[in-house]
Amino acid sequence: MKRVIIGALVGTLIYFGFQMAMWMGGIHSNFYTYAAEQDTILSVLSQKLPGGGLYMMPMADNQSPDFEVRQKELEKTMPGKPWAMVFFHPKMSDFSASYLLMGLLYALLSAFISAFIMYMGTFACFWSRFTVSMLFALFALFQGALCDMNWWDFPWSFTQPRVIDLTIGWGITSAWLAWFVKKKVDVKSEEK
Repeated sequence: MKRVIIGALVGTLIYFGFQMAMWMGGIHSNFYTYAAEQDTILSVLSQKLPGGGLYMMPMADNQSPDFEVRQKELEKTMPGKPWAMVFFHPKMSDFSASYLLMGLLYALLSAFISAFIMYMGTFACFWSRFTVSMLFALFALFQGALCDMNWWDFPWSFTQPRVIDLTIGWGITSAWLAWFVKKKVDVKSEEK
């Protein structure tokens, strides 16, 4: 079990370090699009939206008793017209250490789960352990980033950072975990 804990701790540093390098190094800087009249847009949103949250426009009022009828009418007229999905926050939070700590925690939980399953399973070689770890990333990719892109038409620029982090970043982490996390029996058989 010591290999699981050490493997997960080092895996956390590898994955979190990769993500930090990609964001701080500017590799992921194109994930959003600049709005030239952002001050005007934010002013209007602040005045017109009731509070923070996710807003889709146009949409019928989901609290209205005739929501379904009104939504069906809208859906008939919407194709070919503009629409928006807006994540609105009335106030921007200061960047704090809590964001870094939560990022580390998520990376640690991911690395621990992957390491634990590799250790508990009967994966005799590096490539089988690597494949198991990468399958977690592929599952997250298909059921997360790519699923959202499909259903909500998220732009590729928004999705790309998650694809890079989950394929390359987790790939490097998986290589470490596959090499390090193995049972003592596996260590002896790989030394032969």
